[in-house]
Amino acid sequence: MRGKTYYTKEMMLELDALQQSMSNDWLDKSLPEDWEGMDNWQRLDREKTRVTIRLDADMVRWFRKLGPNYSRRINAVLRIYWMALLSGHIHAHHRDNPITRIALNAEYRMLKEHGIDSGPEA
Repeated sequence: MRGKTYYTKEMMLELDALQQSMSNDWLDKSLPEDWEGMDNWQRLDREKTRVTIRLDADMVRWFRKLGPNYSRRINAVLRIYWMALLSGHIHAHHRDNPITRIALNAEYRMLKEHGIDSGPEA
């Protein structure tokens, strides 16, 4: 007869397999389809802000090896990722639903703009 220990181990194996499956599914959805199109580095004429950030040394080396204007490439990667999140093409994590979050934020801002307080205090 099998005991609690056996079934606990079986449950843990099933949970581990489910977690791995969810992680793989998230990874498949975490990069936009046009990510491979990063070889086009045309400048976007948007206002720029100078910032200081700390990046991993290997990432800086990789971007620098791609050629001049590596900060534009970093900006392009961030912009593609951001737009893919906003459009719902990718998810920040496996339980994320950016469309709902964005829609709620837009509704809140619209109500606030019209003088209607819909915050938690209301």
